[in-house]
Amino acid sequence: MGRSVKNQLSESNIKAISSHQNAWKRRKSSRPKEIIEASKRILEEGGINDLSMVKISKAAGISEATIYKYFDNKQDLLNQIVNEWFEPFIEKTEKDIQEVTDLYSRLLFLAIRYLEGMKATPKIHKLFIKELRWEKYKDSEAHIVKKRYSKILKNIIENSIEIGEVKESLNFPVFESQFYGGLEHLSLRTIMINRTINIGKYSSDHVDILYAGIKK
Repeated sequence: MGRSVKNQLSESNIKAISSHQNAWKRRKSSRPKEIIEASKRILEEGGINDLSMVKISKAAGISEATIYKYFDNKQDLLNQIVNEWFEPFIEKTEKDIQEVTDLYSRLLFLAIRYLEGMKATPKIHKLFIKELRWEKYKDSEAHIVKKRYSKILKNIIENSIEIGEVKESLNFPVFESQFYGGLEHLSLRTIMINRTINIGKYSSDHVDILYAGIKK
């Protein structure tokens, strides 16, 4: 009987240890997400100047050294933060744009969605515009998702050229710079400094000018 009790205790201990190990593994796998979420909260509250590894570690409830187990450096972490926000935004845009059929409406949809995204998370967009785009940007996570987002506009234009709605001579890189550059410039003068903006009206005025220049 003593041996039976001993075996039961051993099995109980094994299960407890196994459960603890599984919980630790789950906790460990969720840490990158927790670090990113803590960083996003700090960004939205205080901006890029308020973001430090020390503050991130405290907000995430971990040591500063633990952050470096999951991210090579601060630049890597910032890229992942942008990617974390951009990925679902792009997926939704790619899906929703399929419901819009004509060129003008598609361009208007993209303009409105872009500015609404800026308004929803201004600090993260400012991080991308003012920080990540200038240092080690090429082939970074932020660069890859930006190229994917640009592809949405490119597909729209290429399709419109094929059906004869847009001039074949259109220089897409120039058009893209005009399209997103104009929206970005406006947001830096309004949304990024908490000034009121009529997103619908500005988007339609913006698209009216560009559409008139590219339509066949």
